[in-house]
Amino acid sequence: MQGGGFPGYPGGFPPGGGGGYLQPHMSHAPPGRTTTVQITRTNTTFNNNWYAPYYNQIQGNQGYMQNLQYWFSSVDRDRSGSISAQELAQVQFNGRPLGFPCAIKMLRAFDKDNSGTIDFREYVALHGFLQTISNAFLMADRDRSGTLDPTEIYNALIGAGFQLSQPTVISICRRYNNTGIGLTFDSFLMAVSHLAIVRSIFEWNDVSRTGRVTLTYDQLANITIECL
Repeated sequence: MQGGGFPGYPGGFPPGGGGGYLQPHMSHAPPGRTTTVQITRTNTTFNNNWYAPYYNQIQGNQGYMQNLQYWFSSVDRDRSGSISAQELAQVQFNGRPLGFPCAIKMLRAFDKDNSGTIDFREYVALHGFLQTISNAFLMADRDRSGTLDPTEIYNALIGAGFQLSQPTVISICRRYNNTGIGLTFDSFLMAVSHLAIVRSIFEWNDVSRTGRVTLTYDQLANITIECL
């Protein structure tokens, strides 16, 4: 992977300027609208979500939070206090826009109230999650080839917070290995975005936190569509 962390800043990334991490990119986002699907989301507090720790790790750094607020306000063009997938797609990641396909997946994973948008707190959590993904890829790519082989993918997923079986990792490799030589960072980002949606939907439906959910065929079909 080209680039990587920047020493001396929280999480290894600078809080602004010079093509840094998560900067607003003011070109127009790809057309399209965020659609609402009927996926069960319980009325849990923010801290009950799997991604809440990413927010909690950042919120104590006031300077960093102020910069994130600036970025959020720059992307929130309509000043609604929340951002859509179209607005999120304008945010730069590793020097280029996040893009709509990835933005819509990330938004679905962090949109706990199914509003079709994310608020500032959810945005901060997303920022921390993306930081973790980038660091996990960099650490796993030991030969600095810019791609991950199956063993490196397994290690990168662990670094990103996903404990998965070998068959599942193999399936991910088959689905997202667009180059035939391994997962590039963009492919890895899309794969982790998919896993983030699955984790959110699972936890929103696992009301009793048993680690198991029971779904009807209709619910499964709906979830499958949500994860595409």
